[in-house]
Amino acid sequence: MRKIKAKNNVSRHFQESMWLYVITLVCLFTGTVLGIYTVKYMGDMERQDLINYFLSFTNNLGSIEVNNKAILIESIKSNLPIIICLWILGLTIIGIPAILIIDIIKGFSLGFSLSTVFYGLSYKGIWFTLLGVLPQNIIYIPCIIVSSVLAMRLSLFKLKDKVNKQVNYNKSYFVEYSITFLIITLIMILGFIYEAYITPKALQSLAILSGSVYA
Repeated sequence: MRKIKAKNNVSRHFQESMWLYVITLVCLFTGTVLGIYTVKYMGDMERQDLINYFLSFTNNLGSIEVNNKAILIESIKSNLPIIICLWILGLTIIGIPAILIIDIIKGFSLGFSLSTVFYGLSYKGIWFTLLGVLPQNIIYIPCIIVSSVLAMRLSLFKLKDKVNKQVNYNKSYFVEYSITFLIITLIMILGFIYEAYITPKALQSLAILSGSVYA
């Protein structure tokens, strides 16, 4: 019975928030395209410096000692603040523009990374992308999309209440909102662990097995 109720709640959520999901996806896609074209239209010298820096890392990937703890901390610092900011913005009546900007920035970061990989490694960048970029982002991106939609929904509720001078949500809604964000954060932790402990080993193994895949 609980499973059916939960399934119905999820279905109703997606139906009611479909247009918010569309807007979020458009912002992410726009940011990704901007990131790709930023690398494409960089000056030759700046782009070459970026590619050389990237290649210096990939060419020594099989021999360098990986600091998993440092990668974990960096991953948390790069992604956890996004979820926290989205949670806070959802509690305000002016949060939606900032939420959409965050989505664009996240898309830009992903597009910039992908473009750098393919400019630096050409077709070999497919392997780097499949092992080093996509796996954790398969976790991060859906979490950010759902968080953005939840935050925009609550921000809209607050805005409507402000306009209509009434309150349509209660403390239980806030608790549910916060618990959902906590669950999303726990799911994000899986991405942090994967990025810190599995991705480096996968890339190193690939580099060693292929002699130097990136050379």
